[in-house]
Amino acid sequence: MRVDLIGADFEENLALGILAEVATRGGHEARVLAFNRPSDEARLVGQVMQAQPEVVGLSMQFQHRIGEFLRLAEALRREGYRGHITCGGQFPSLADAELLAADHGLDSIVLHDGEDTFAELLQALGEGRPLGEVPGLALHGPDGAPMRTAGRRLIDDLDAIPFPQRYRQHTRHMNVPFIPIMGSRGCWGRCNYCSIVAFYNDARHEGGGGKLLRMRSPDNIAEEVAELCADAGEPAIICFHDDNFVLPRPDATLERVRAIRAGLDARGTGHIGIVGKARPDTITPELAQELAELGVIRLYVGVENGSARGGEHLRRGTQQRAVREALASCRAAGIFVCYNLLIFEPDARLQDVRENIAFIRDHADHPVNFCRAEPYFGTPLHRDLEGVQDLGGDYTGFNYRIEDPRTELLFRLSAAAFYERNFADRGVANRYLGLGYSANILRHFHPERAGAEQFQARARKLTRLISLDSARFLERALDFATDVDLRDRAGIEDFGVELGLEIAQADNHWHGALDDLYEAMCDFAADAPEPRGNARTGSQLTRGVALGISLALSAGCNALDDNNDGHTNVVDPVPPPMHGDPPPPPTVVDPVPPPLVDPVPEPIDAGVADEDDGGLADDDAGATSSLEQPAGPRRLKLIDQWADTSPTGTGRRADMPLHRPPRIRLKAQHGADGIELSIDGLLERAQVYWAGDGWLQDEGMTARWRPTTERDHVRVAVRTASGIAVVSLRASQVAPRG
Repeated sequence: MRVDLIGADFEENLALGILAEVATRGGHEARVLAFNRPSDEARLVGQVMQAQPEVVGLSMQFQHRIGEFLRLAEALRREGYRGHITCGGQFPSLADAELLAADHGLDSIVLHDGEDTFAELLQALGEGRPLGEVPGLALHGPDGAPMRTAGRRLIDDLDAIPFPQRYRQHTRHMNVPFIPIMGSRGCWGRCNYCSIVAFYNDARHEGGGGKLLRMRSPDNIAEEVAELCADAGEPAIICFHDDNFVLPRPDATLERVRAIRAGLDARGTGHIGIVGKARPDTITPELAQELAELGVIRLYVGVENGSARGGEHLRRGTQQRAVREALASCRAAGIFVCYNLLIFEPDARLQDVRENIAFIRDHADHPVNFCRAEPYFGTPLHRDLEGVQDLGGDYTGFNYRIEDPRTELLFRLSAAAFYERNFADRGVANRYLGLGYSANILRHFHPERAGAEQFQARARKLTRLISLDSARFLERALDFATDVDLRDRAGIEDFGVELGLEIAQADNHWHGALDDLYEAMCDFAADAPEPRGNARTGSQLTRGVALGISLALSAGCNALDDNNDGHTNVVDPVPPPMHGDPPPPPTVVDPVPPPLVDPVPEPIDAGVADEDDGGLADDDAGATSSLEQPAGPRRLKLIDQWADTSPTGTGRRADMPLHRPPRIRLKAQHGADGIELSIDGLLERAQVYWAGDGWLQDEGMTARWRPTTERDHVRVAVRTASGIAVVSLRASQVAPRG
């Protein structure tokens, strides 16, 4: 049989690669198709309908994208596809009954560890046997109601899982191959918001057991890594996509990593860099130092909340001392660290937020994003909340109300004002999160070259400035939420518009500084000699060079690092101030009809379209507007995509302001009198505030703009009766005329 496997492909989809190998070993033909953005739907439907595979498999791992995958399944059925559509991943394993009860066109769901189940599913379909005989499936029963077949134990021996098919070329980070692998599965934590824990607990309960944490043997990992590096023909970065790369005991971690390194040495594999994830309570100064010596260059450390109360609310345990020690240990060892803060959670208070702001300032050398803890389906957080309040939305995405009204207001303000900075595809957070990592790659792989070390200092300074700037803006919002009359809707909305426009203006300043530093690092990497004579041109470099890291959303002028290294003027201390300036006068406009091409609300974005990526379009994150981008020399990939995972299909309670922010996009094209701008997606009467560099003429829903340089920036705030939104655009993002 022919099998099409469809899923996200930002860093090579290991799950789909493994299933492709499973299908191939079963005598079937399998191909992997990338689904990275809503606009991919038409292409995928066309590819499937042309090939007419007997089976389509959808990798529906994350809840925030579930709507896109369900619409794809429905579109396939509308176009007449009659083959078997199955899916798998954390979310469908937990919400199998809900997914099958609705009419989305799904025939089955592969639950939990899917390798053996998928192989037997394909065999049963090929032989025409009843699918009810296949353990580990969810499907429609004889009466049409959702049912589960017999449970299947979690896979005990991960070495028995085949190596994934490598269905495309590896991404390159700073001109070094970036190769993801899986070395273990599971987690010993009890975090109440985590779908990973819920997924494996459900598997053990339904499937008859199995260990929560399972590991491949070091020799098995070394065998795969050695093969991958040999195929690459040069040193590479090996990214462990394990739930936890660092084990609970430091001695166990060191024993394992040393064994992997010994296995690589025995196979003649030379220099590599290692990337992984870690809980903060597993890292000691001694462990960090030894990990760095073994090649670890980046760790994502699960801080999650910088206040003691917040950590306890999220069931992270009392970890504050461990968090601080872990970050300090990694910095001292030269391991790049980034982290996320779930600042807003059901029991958060303003004092908790203030402690998180202090945490950001105390650790400003490390890039951070912040957001709300979301009640993903089937998690303890979801179950706890549904017992105490009426959650908005449905199984595809729930909303909830923070108990303290002022903290809820602060969340709504920051969600609107910081949206572009924290979650826009090419936003500041998604770019600066990779600065230190990119600099670490240059130092690790080119230690002999003069200048490699300087990029670390420059990256740390710029990282520090942006972190402190976010802390400063968040503190302004916090101070406002502390004192404002909660009945003053107009005052709250005025502040939200002002804050959002100020952040957007500051973002343009940071984008300029990011451009300069990334340009310098790209030039350095392009000029670097290849260790094994595999030289690449500068144009090839730009196809996969790192631009930033993404997930899941200051002080003042004294933010500069005190290292005496001669680079104190890399960037200005703070962006040009707007403080105290009122927002521009608004233009009141009537709503326009909803866009015909997109009936489903999409996240607010910066109006940036899919950027040129040197021919690897399926590996880039892309955005959602209609702009066409020039194929410039520095259209660089993001490393990861930190996305907003809050539900978009449901509003918040309307008893407070900002309950349903508009979902708008900014479009642009060259016209006879400059760049013609328009707002897309505005569905209700609104006040519109335009501001920008260069010449700008406001015409309500549209504007005409003549920037003076490619770094000029235009921004617009939209204020409706239900919320506010701010979007922006840089001149360099607008396609050239003709």
